[in-house]
Amino acid sequence: MVLNNLKELIDARGITRYQFWKETEFNKATAYRLYDEPEYIPGREVMERIAEVYGWEPKEYIVYIPNDLANLAQRLVATN
Repeated sequence: MVLNNLKELIDARGITRYQFWKETEFNKATAYRLYDEPEYIPGREVMERIAEVYGWEPKEYIVYIPNDLANLAQRLVATN
């Protein structure tokens, strides 16, 4: 499973969702989706804009989680 961890990166730097939207100049829905939905993987143009604004490379916010670990995590979340 491939995920984005932009929320963690944004939060760690004290940036709000609103600020991320304004600074990147993305469509509001795109900016909020990147923050709220880890399953949403941005396209090339979005990744380039993130690099231009924040200097973050995709390797800093795109992560791969092997399916067996992802399935285990989903089961743990479902039981809590």
